[in-house]
Amino acid sequence: MSDSIYIKQLIDKNVGPLTDVHIDFPFFSNGNPKPVILVGENGTGKTTVLSNIVDAFFEMAGLAFSNARYSNDGNGYQFFKALTSAEIHTGESYLYSFISFNAKNNPKYVFKSGNISAGEFKNQIKNTSINVSWNGSENYKQAFVDKKTVSALWENNVLCYFGPDRYEKPVWMGNKYYQTEEYLHPAVKTNWYGVLNNPIIVQNVTSINLQWLLDVIVDSRADFTYDEETLRIIREHTSNLLLFKHARDNLETILSKIIGEDVFFQLNYRNSGCSRFRIARITDRSVMCPTLDSLSTGQLALFNLFASIVRYADNNNILQSIDLKDITGIVVIDEIELHLHSKLQKEVLPKLIQLFPKVQFVITSHAPLFLLGMKDTFGEDGFEVYEMPTAERIGVERFSEFLKAYDYIKETEQYREEIARIADSIPSGENPLVITEGSTDWKHIKTAYRVLSAMDEHKELFDGLFIDFLEYEPLNSALDASLKIEMGNTALVPLCESLAKIPQSRKYLIIADRDDDRVKRKLVGENSEYKKWSDSVYSLILPVPEIRADTPDICIEHYYCNEELEKEIEIDGIKRHLFMGRDFNRHGYNGTLDRFCERKDVCGPEKITIIDGEQGTRVLCLSDENDTTNYAISKSNFADYVSSHSDEFDFTNFLPLFKLIKSIISEGDNNV
Repeated sequence: MSDSIYIKQLIDKNVGPLTDVHIDFPFFSNGNPKPVILVGENGTGKTTVLSNIVDAFFEMAGLAFSNARYSNDGNGYQFFKALTSAEIHTGESYLYSFISFNAKNNPKYVFKSGNISAGEFKNQIKNTSINVSWNGSENYKQAFVDKKTVSALWENNVLCYFGPDRYEKPVWMGNKYYQTEEYLHPAVKTNWYGVLNNPIIVQNVTSINLQWLLDVIVDSRADFTYDEETLRIIREHTSNLLLFKHARDNLETILSKIIGEDVFFQLNYRNSGCSRFRIARITDRSVMCPTLDSLSTGQLALFNLFASIVRYADNNNILQSIDLKDITGIVVIDEIELHLHSKLQKEVLPKLIQLFPKVQFVITSHAPLFLLGMKDTFGEDGFEVYEMPTAERIGVERFSEFLKAYDYIKETEQYREEIARIADSIPSGENPLVITEGSTDWKHIKTAYRVLSAMDEHKELFDGLFIDFLEYEPLNSALDASLKIEMGNTALVPLCESLAKIPQSRKYLIIADRDDDRVKRKLVGENSEYKKWSDSVYSLILPVPEIRADTPDICIEHYYCNEELEKEIEIDGIKRHLFMGRDFNRHGYNGTLDRFCERKDVCGPEKITIIDGEQGTRVLCLSDENDTTNYAISKSNFADYVSSHSDEFDFTNFLPLFKLIKSIISEGDNNV
């Protein structure tokens, strides 16, 4: 194993708000780590997770470096993270954190407080080989790694933490670095044996980064001589200059991405009455910023963050700053969006992270735009998002902050125009019109209506029940359709509001799934089956059929029994079917079927989420990594098959829905 280090597994039990967090950190097939982002509201434990990781850094580093841990008045050392029983989750008797690392000799970290035996701890983390030992409820903390391994890991990796209290002083706040003589002249830093050269916590580094930038610039410059009408480099090998120029180019690339313009670092002439260092445009060599801290607060914070990563690698080995792709290690960042406006969050920050493919980024964020930018830059499979306090892996659009932000976006004029466009797309007619949140929902209900209304045993229910359906496809659909709109459950409430504002010549029944509590509350309230918006506009959610009584958070596909959902349907020569989350264990595996699901957050014995193979939820072969066949059928293909093979399906679970529809229509007729 090389001298790189990454987090492999983290388990936090009863630590503050974290009752049971288990994260197996993701990696690409080439071994590079995927960025991990922790999201959730304030107080859900994001920073707690990071603090445990950083504490592991300090405990490991303290074994090899005399200055790694804070001294305690000469009496031993002080913990970065104090152990206290007050942090034990309410109602529990113990807490612990366990972190294992993917590195030479498999380093591990444990802290524990409260009453749990060492044996029970080993059983819970499923690692009986770890040599822990404590008495009763005593506090315990230990890093399981030897001094030699720690030295090698820190000498070859960047391990650092950017906390939420990081701050960069703006140019107008006095005591500027370019007025301080000690930063005017490059100096050579002495490295001492047994002393940590790169502090684990990174704070207030503008002046330090400037000193280092001057060193980088000096190393990239050459001495020239002019003789016999020839300009020659002297006292330095050209190959060395080209290598050191790479480090400067990397830093200029980082800053250019942040500023949005190609720039380079320029040394001002001595005694010019200004900063020794400035930033100039490549196009015309004009000065963009007279000093480093003339950048905006967000630009400076972002540059210092990523420049510090390069500086740490450079301090370890000057050759590491030559190619950013060779820098390895773990970078922990709390509230990465601090000081950053929307463009830096969405367009710039993900691209800067992408420059360091061998660095494991562990990040917390409240910024939906940052997550969307990560999706655009890395793709859906290129990073993972975990929502605290449960550490459930989620997709970008399920991030709670994203949904809250979307509520605000709905108020904008552009969104209102989109809702108006949907409303204007609704065709005229006399029969009540059923509008569904999904582009396949109406297909299933229409097929069930056709089949059930033709059966004698249901004649009384369907007698006089004439309904039409808003038949549409998604905007991005490749299918030919007269109507393409982007509906989704977030559009249903404003659509109801829009339709209810003016008198309607027909009735509208807007139907939603039951799998989103926020939407349910807005469309029907807490204890109601439907909501009346006007004499013509009603909203309802799918009634729960008896077969799903134990799992009421359903969508339309749950109206079919499990055997029907598992019906294999041949598409493009491959037999596929719909899956549910409970078809897999919590890690997304099903050994019996030899299948695994890409999204672990939707998997587990209690989960009934429909897995249709779209949007990063492909179902692949477990035993053959070269088999990239997706064995999950899309919802659209399943709906089309049901429509054309309706004799193979039982639609009796749709009956409560039609009974509710009829009662709503009858109520409206009685009010006329």
